[in-house]
Amino acid sequence: MAKEIGLALGAALLMVSSAAVAQTKQQEAKVIAHACGGDIDRLCPGVPPGEGRIKACVKAHVTDLSAPCFDAMMGAVAGEREP
Repeated sequence: MAKEIGLALGAALLMVSSAAVAQTKQQEAKVIAHACGGDIDRLCPGVPPGEGRIKACVKAHVTDLSAPCFDAMMGAVAGEREP
């Protein structure tokens, strides 16, 4: 009985943790979209979204990004590396 309770508790914590990670990634995406929208328009005109094309374009122009966009990107990368 205690084993089943432990497993159920572990599964519940995993679901809550996964939901929190998903929400954080969604918030990061909004911050990046807001900070980088102008850069994407300027550096990647005509690049259709999907299949990583925008990401590849931004990556190719990383030295040309505005400070707010660069900071948002680096913040997202730093968040991915935290344990």
